[in-house]
Amino acid sequence: MQALKNKKKIIPNILRYLSLICLIALSACAQLGGGVDPERFQINSDGTVLDKETDLMWAAEDNSQSLTWAEAGEYCTSYSGAGHQDWRVPAVSELAALLEAGIRQNEKIIRISGDRIWASETDDSTGAFCSFHGAGCGWLEKVVSISLHALPVRDTKAAATSSASAAETNDKPQSIEQRLQVLDLLHKQQLITGDEYDRKKAAILNEL
Repeated sequence: MQALKNKKKIIPNILRYLSLICLIALSACAQLGGGVDPERFQINSDGTVLDKETDLMWAAEDNSQSLTWAEAGEYCTSYSGAGHQDWRVPAVSELAALLEAGIRQNEKIIRISGDRIWASETDDSTGAFCSFHGAGCGWLEKVVSISLHALPVRDTKAAATSSASAAETNDKPQSIEQRLQVLDLLHKQQLITGDEYDRKKAAILNEL
């Protein structure tokens, strides 16, 4: 009889422990997210990845070695991936957007080999970073380098605005050659589709 009573006490305890384990597992899954939306990111053959939701273009991989905050800045601003010269260090909000999208360390879409990526924000002697292993952001002394990498980013909207502004600087109408150069630039930066490029190029050439 006593054994039966003890058994009745043990079973509820086991169920409580199992419930606790399930809650922990569900919490971990929620933190890691439900995976990356394959339609959101455009993987380009030139070593870049376009986030179609934010219009940010990322290097397809980080620098693969530990850097201080200052070294990360030098790496990003001197980066010339895909022929672009306007790469920079990402802001915390931009890195956080990748985390929210499900990008993590060793992800195939954007290959992040380090635990943490430096961000552009600073506060006295500390610099901001985001962790793609623990999925959080924080601050570290800027001279620290262990497991901190650089991931260049560029704003395609800013590039498009700059190209448009350059095209409007002259009061005189642009020549056909100038218009073709601008069109080629927009196509190279993947700011217009291939069909749109062909259509506009044909329209310009028809004016000859």
